[in-house]
Amino acid sequence: MPGAETLTLDFSKLDYISSAGLRVLLAAHKAMSRKGGMKVTGVNEIVQEVFDVTGFSDVLTIE
Repeated sequence: MPGAETLTLDFSKLDYISSAGLRVLLAAHKAMSRKGGMKVTGVNEIVQEVFDVTGFSDVLTIE
């Protein structure tokens, strides 16, 4: 959304994330870092492991 100041993504029903999903997350993070920021919530163990292995856990705000 062009007018959005912050973005919260709820991953509580997400079981898997592909490399395409990671690219979308990175693009959203870059866009939102110029504004109010972005955070990801409800991350399960499998997705968290993907974030850890790829380094996304160092880049994203995960709650």
